[in-house]
Amino acid sequence: MLTLALSLAAAGTPVFPCRPENKRPFTSNGFKSASVFPHVLDRWWRDWPDALVGMPTGERTGVWVLDMDSHKGAAESDLPYSLPPTRMVRTRSGGKHFYFRHAGLGCSPGRLPAGWDVRSTGGYVLVPGNPGYTLEHDLPPADAAEWLLAMIRPKPYTPRPSTPYQPQGHDHYVRSAITSELAELARCPAGSRGYQLNTAAFRLGTLVGAGALDRSEAEHGLLDAAHGCGLVAVDGERAVRATIRRGLDAGSRQPRALPERDNTPLVDVSKLLRKRRA
Repeated sequence: MLTLALSLAAAGTPVFPCRPENKRPFTSNGFKSASVFPHVLDRWWRDWPDALVGMPTGERTGVWVLDMDSHKGAAESDLPYSLPPTRMVRTRSGGKHFYFRHAGLGCSPGRLPAGWDVRSTGGYVLVPGNPGYTLEHDLPPADAAEWLLAMIRPKPYTPRPSTPYQPQGHDHYVRSAITSELAELARCPAGSRGYQLNTAAFRLGTLVGAGALDRSEAEHGLLDAAHGCGLVAVDGERAVRATIRRGLDAGSRQPRALPERDNTPLVDVSKLLRKRRA
């Protein structure tokens, strides 16, 4: 496995060690630790001599992988059209990995049939040469067909029309809280945006629990902000919505103690929540 790792690294492909029993990374930072430096790889495989070789997908390697899981009943006939000839790897479970040129995708399967998955920015695969992973079609990764990309990419997001919500007398306080949360989400590093979205949802949820903020407006505003900062493109809308829901649920169970009411003009909270989208 060290020889395989070194040969890929010499060709410019960053790799990292994975556990043979469950394919999870040994390294604390997972695929983010992937390296091309021989002394780093040598140390890893001295520490974990049975480790399998993993490769990050997406921007770092210039490829994304369409994963067909035969254990879940997936088959190529599930897709509406045939896949173009491209690099294909047979996995140890009998599935297939189809390699394509990076197309700015995240890891959301979008509207693919059951048993199909996407490995791109934020994901990784085990490379051929690992036990049970066989290169069956030794071709350069092709450009994915537009029909396939259309099934995977999220539909363009259009904020729903809504009437302004009027939080009973705490407008200035609510406005400041929303501005602070969305500003922090917008400026946090890419790898921390999921955590920050959950934190923002929790904090706004405490306002929902206190009756100072309408939950539906909080949900749509946070989703809009997640689209704007690129989190939906990476994690997928389903996962982002789940994060928002969990955060708001948790926050609503711990209502915030509100300050004395102010007399500032009523604020359109829906517009404020969406203010930082760009």
